[in-house]
Amino acid sequence: MKKPVKTDSRSTTRPRGRPVPAVAVKPSKSQPALKAQHSASQTEAAVDLIRSQIIDLSLEPGSKLDEPLLVNHFKLGRTPAREAISRLIAEGLVNSLPNRGGTFVRNLNLVEIGEVIFAYQLVETVMAQLCRFDDPGIVEDLEAIQARYTQKIRSKSFLGITSVNEEFHLRMHRSIGNTLFYEFALSTHRHVRRLLVLLYKLENAAKSILEAQLEINMGEHREIINAIRRKDRCALSALLPAHARQAQTRLLSIMNGSAVPPLSIERSAIESLIISK
Repeated sequence: MKKPVKTDSRSTTRPRGRPVPAVAVKPSKSQPALKAQHSASQTEAAVDLIRSQIIDLSLEPGSKLDEPLLVNHFKLGRTPAREAISRLIAEGLVNSLPNRGGTFVRNLNLVEIGEVIFAYQLVETVMAQLCRFDDPGIVEDLEAIQARYTQKIRSKSFLGITSVNEEFHLRMHRSIGNTLFYEFALSTHRHVRRLLVLLYKLENAAKSILEAQLEINMGEHREIINAIRRKDRCALSALLPAHARQAQTRLLSIMNGSAVPPLSIERSAIESLIISK
């Protein structure tokens, strides 16, 4: 009588004369997900980097932005480069112009500036009417953002100043609870940041003008916070549109322009803004 062959459940040993079946190693289900996550994070990092260089004018308005540039200069893979360009087109910071043979950083000429200023005044005027004073923690959040804003001003980081300023305004927009309007405000503030960087760089030629403007900005932020703390809708409705008009006032001052008209949605007012000297 043959003795039974002992086998270990952890071993692939089989009785002699019977081949060991090949075990198919299944690919890990997490591998595709990890690759997708890595690709997504690469694209997100690429978008953040290129967006920052567009906002701080390192990538000049009107300059060509194509795959070879992103691959060779920014050291991106082709897939993240293509996806980054698509994202930036969707954000309106890059324009696809097939008749000119590619994609280009959005211009910052007088017409573009007029559109940005108008949109900025519009979102801030609406926000002044709809900002929720009973949003939990809004005052504390704005004060914390203001503290970081002050630090950025001391470091004279124009990209940092405009980034925290955007955060300050979007915190108020978030209190409204309207996703579509928030997305419009976010898009508007990204364009506003580029305009503000331009203004800061122009004002930087005269340090006293720049310092005075930064103090004005900080003071107006404090007044906005105090109005929300007091739940003073009337004050906020005056402060926020005036704060948004600062960009227009500063630009017209640099260009030796005239007085700034209040916000109007009439076509004649828009055209007047666009052709102002």
